[in-house]
Amino acid sequence: MTINIAMVDVTVSKPDHDFNEREQKIIEVLLLNLAAHGNSYATKENMAFTPNEKKKDTLFSFQFAWQQSIPKEQYDELVSSIQRKYETAFNMCDIENVEIQFLENAYLKK
Repeated sequence: MTINIAMVDVTVSKPDHDFNEREQKIIEVLLLNLAAHGNSYATKENMAFTPNEKKKDTLFSFQFAWQQSIPKEQYDELVSSIQRKYETAFNMCDIENVEIQFLENAYLKK
């Protein structure tokens, strides 16, 4: 049996952050660009970004979706790529204690 992923929720949070609305928007744009680059590297497919509702400590919350589901191996490569890019960006910006979560919410078992 193989599993293909069609959608994933990506959430980045930092407890008790003090970023203003403008700074949060800049972080959001940076993370979307890094995700797009990671996606083109890992899947070579188009990916849609849909914003999710953000909670108090959330810096970034989006649903990533593909028109056709991607194999689990490609998905794992994508997650690894995005995670590395996000961690590197936060390290370069001296932003600590950031939590990155990936939650698959639509998949196909074959």
